[in-house]
Amino acid sequence: MPYNPNEPRDQHGRWTNEDPFSRAARILYPSMFPKPPAPPPVIRRATTLLTNRDISPQKGQEIVGEAKGWRHTPYAPKGTPLAGKNAENQKGGDCSGTVNKIYREAGLPYPYTPSGEFPGAAALGKIPFQEVPPDQRQPGDIVVYDGHNHMAIYSGNDQVESAHRDGIVFGPARVGDFQGTPHYFRYQK
Repeated sequence: MPYNPNEPRDQHGRWTNEDPFSRAARILYPSMFPKPPAPPPVIRRATTLLTNRDISPQKGQEIVGEAKGWRHTPYAPKGTPLAGKNAENQKGGDCSGTVNKIYREAGLPYPYTPSGEFPGAAALGKIPFQEVPPDQRQPGDIVVYDGHNHMAIYSGNDQVESAHRDGIVFGPARVGDFQGTPHYFRYQK
């Protein structure tokens, strides 16, 4: 009987439609009989909001206000920690480090997560965010651009507060100013 990794197995992991010779060969020569591949991970995308757990619109405006207080802070690569708003001789921060600091200052801490890992961490529940559809975005949501490792804070009217690259300071920009499709994430209580 030819090897088929998709054949049904019993509760002990043995194939149920296997003759004794094939079973002996599988036991004696396990490298000839690879294990079936693991199923791919399931990543869920948001289609509806959990409005009973969302932050309030007032808290979203508070986050935007906090972000506007960080304008003119210099950009620094690789999640450099920020010393404080408009601090003297401040090194600055990158996009994900600045967004994380703003959320902490607003009383909504979460573990630092680089922008490239943010959607996966949210889908797996490692950080308290849920993706929301673009038509339900609100000020204070985090915007993550897929494939381009950038994130910002949505401030309303198709605008974001963002730590730009290449020495440009933290400040306002349009949602469409960055490459990649924007995905919106809302903090969940």
